[in-house]
Amino acid sequence: MGVFLGGDILANASGTSLYIGQELLWKEQRIALKYSFHQTKYAKQNPDKLGNGLLEEVLKDYNGQTYWLSANMHAFFKDSKIPKWLNLAVGYGGEGMLAGVSSNVNDLLISDLRHRQVFLSLDLDLEHIKTNSAFLKTVFSVFNMIKLPFPTLEFGKKGCVFHLLYI
Repeated sequence: MGVFLGGDILANASGTSLYIGQELLWKEQRIALKYSFHQTKYAKQNPDKLGNGLLEEVLKDYNGQTYWLSANMHAFFKDSKIPKWLNLAVGYGGEGMLAGVSSNVNDLLISDLRHRQVFLSLDLDLEHIKTNSAFLKTVFSVFNMIKLPFPTLEFGKKGCVFHLLYI
């Protein structure tokens, strides 16, 4: 049996609260939780902890995971000409996580490598793309949990960095 960390409990409660809070406040979902992933150099350095191969890395390598709050701009400005499918997204991620907080890898203290990242980007709300196809509506609904690559600003240890397409 695994041990729940405070952050895990907070994340679970936050997701539920976000959904219920929006229903109570607006009677609609204006802000969606989304996920993105890209492979990193860290998994190869510690495959036991961070995954061996893409499928494991998607689940285990936090260095490549970004969690997003994607806000539908039209929902907040209903009288505007902002397209209903255009969102503004704020992401949170981290880098330099090779092992536990107190671990050493090659005589380098892990905590020296770790840093948080905050991202600002555009996103698409796929459920607002008009289609008469039931199949496409289902596909859009399922894939709407994934943040699509867009130009992105990253704020973190390296200052402000522009990514032409951040995955």
